[in-house]
Amino acid sequence: MKISIGQKTDVGCVREANEDSFYVELPEEAAPKGGASRYGLLVVADGMGGQVAGKEASTIAVDVVKSLFEVKTKTGKPLKQIKKFMLDAFRQANQTVFKQGKAKVLEMGTTLTAALIDEKNAYISSVGDSRVYHIRQREITQVTEDHTLAEDMVKKGKATREEVKTSPMRSMLTRSIGTKEEVAVDDPIGIELVEGDCLVLCTDGLTNLVEDGEILSVVHNTADLQKACNKLVDMARMRGGHDNITVVAAEFGALERIKGLGIRAKTTRVKRPRPEKRRMIIMSAIGLLVALFIALAYFFIIHYVRDGSFYQHPASAGNGEGERAAP
Repeated sequence: MKISIGQKTDVGCVREANEDSFYVELPEEAAPKGGASRYGLLVVADGMGGQVAGKEASTIAVDVVKSLFEVKTKTGKPLKQIKKFMLDAFRQANQTVFKQGKAKVLEMGTTLTAALIDEKNAYISSVGDSRVYHIRQREITQVTEDHTLAEDMVKKGKATREEVKTSPMRSMLTRSIGTKEEVAVDDPIGIELVEGDCLVLCTDGLTNLVEDGEILSVVHNTADLQKACNKLVDMARMRGGHDNITVVAAEFGALERIKGLGIRAKTTRVKRPRPEKRRMIIMSAIGLLVALFIALAYFFIIHYVRDGSFYQHPASAGNGEGERAAP
């Protein structure tokens, strides 16, 4: 199946340096002498720890996965236990970044997301909040799970997905590569690819500013995948470009593009407030009423004290005089 690639990384409009890293290896490009490799690799990483440390962390993580991939595929023999290979690669990347940070006395870390392509199958691993989307016809699906405090809140029912979209917790990671000596890595997710499928890997510099439906729309409304990646990055920049932005997209076969798909007016669903929210609203209303009552009482007393009709000094009562008699 023919694979078309689009790739774009950008520093954004605020950061001074680009701490993102990515890597693309297509099956035909990975062919060693004497045989063609059936495997491809897509990797995206978003570094943390400042301009130098963040870039170094993301570069190291990507290089580790890339190097292990090249060692395993250079013989042209089938890869055994692909899922185990990906787990081992992520753990090795974590160890390498952690040791480098410790040696340099730097706090460094990175997200890491990879898709290993094996003919008509994709195996996806991720640590952090860089995402993989799977586009098939009219649908876009987020394959990876964000390892963030915001996602934990949603899973525990303490917040809705709409509420955490603008929350600072959406960028607070619960897992990352290199920040600890050990990292939890979920089992890779397998996807059976069909003609016309598209995979989109991206950092949160894109997803914090561009909606899933907009990604779907841009891919369907742009004939060339590279131009689609360029448009997505431009959209994020136009909306502030608060972070580095990286997008890597792979189209398998020919996506049957649907002009206008995904461009719809947004609808807002009115939801009943949760019990705890109702209590907060009631308590706030009571507090407001009490404050209003106190304010009215204060102005009432001040008004009558000033015109003398509410209270008179005992010395002036009875004779109507406003001054006390001299002793």
